[in-house]
Amino acid sequence: MNGMLLRQRTALWLGVAGAALGLVAGVVQATLGAQIPEWSGYKNNPFGLGVLTVSLCLVALVGAVTLGRIPLPTPHRLAAAMGLLIPGLLCFTTVGVLWYLPGGLLLAATVLAVRAGETHESRHFVVTHWLSGLVSVLGLFELMLAVGTGVGWMAAIGIVGGIAVVLAPWVPSKLLRMTLLTLGTVPFALLTWWSIASPLLAVIALGLGAVATRRRTPVLATGRDS
Repeated sequence: MNGMLLRQRTALWLGVAGAALGLVAGVVQATLGAQIPEWSGYKNNPFGLGVLTVSLCLVALVGAVTLGRIPLPTPHRLAAAMGLLIPGLLCFTTVGVLWYLPGGLLLAATVLAVRAGETHESRHFVVTHWLSGLVSVLGLFELMLAVGTGVGWMAAIGIVGGIAVVLAPWVPSKLLRMTLLTLGTVPFALLTWWSIASPLLAVIALGLGAVATRRRTPVLATGRDS
């Protein structure tokens, strides 16, 4: 038990450090990215990607701080780990070399957070929730597509829609879940109808979301499966 608590505490501090450094990287990308392309990844829209990086780092920070709660139910701990993992991986594509250190810290924190509990409980949660997690990942891809459009109002609709898709699989109401998925994907897909990626993403997200909704209702607030 002491080993598990030590891993959770270490994950907390690594996550906080990674999120803090990531916030700095996002601000640098947003303000200086065009002047230092060799460090920021030669991006066409450094400001938008910097803002997206800052937003994802705030998610990672929430995930890290969540690990400060003792005891922490398995669903909450693994949700916190997911909050560390997704920014940790995704931001390698947003700020280039600037992300190497914070990304490494967040990925290390993810591993420790997953290992800070009983293996069978973690395995059961992952097996039960993997489809919901996949839908949330699609929401993050919509965020990246939205930032890449470079059009202010269109990007704003895509960003709000992406956030809705990320959150949708985890709300307790089935009706609200599908409503968020529909509003989060369809408007942006219609606005970017000429592309292949966003309409295809909408179809996949709605399909997977419908399957996940029929299979189960995740209730993270109680730490129990329903």
